[in-house]
Amino acid sequence: MTALPPAGTTTSAAAFDGAVWIAAELDEVAVESSTLTRLRASGGTWTRTSFIDCALDGADLAGVMTTDSALVRCTLDGARLTGSQWLRSRWRQLDVTEAVAEELSAHGSTWTDVTFTKTRLRDLDLSEARLVRVRFVDCDLTGARFAGVRCSDVSFSGCTMEGITGVAGLRGARLGRSDAASALPALASELGIRVTDE
Repeated sequence: MTALPPAGTTTSAAAFDGAVWIAAELDEVAVESSTLTRLRASGGTWTRTSFIDCALDGADLAGVMTTDSALVRCTLDGARLTGSQWLRSRWRQLDVTEAVAEELSAHGSTWTDVTFTKTRLRDLDLSEARLVRVRFVDCDLTGARFAGVRCSDVSFSGCTMEGITGVAGLRGARLGRSDAASALPALASELGIRVTDE
């Protein structure tokens, strides 16, 4: 395993490209202005940890369990976040492109100025999250959960939204025509409307 930043420290301008942090524990660690491309960190536990101005492109963060952690001004192009948990975490000014993030949980988190493009987000859990200026473009959101979400300037374009739940949490969000069509059964169910064949 590659050496980890010590607990309670800040690391700046470092290169962790291809580093192996599998099942690693990070506590009160800050990583700034660094590259972590192809980082292998699946199954880790991160507490009060932040990554600021970092490139995590191609990183494997599957199954990572985080609490009160932050990603700020980072890129996650081609990253893998399947089954990861970001509880009460903060994502700001983030670009996520062509990532795999099925069953990702961001319960109680805050996302601000975040854009997902061509990302697989099936069974995403955003329960009780706060979304501000968040965009989903050409993403697969099948089975996503939005119960208790608070939205401000949130938009969906070209997304698959079949089987989503908690649609009342999307109040105020903007959906493209195709997005609304795929979400129609869930919207109707929420309102107690039955859609039948004529």
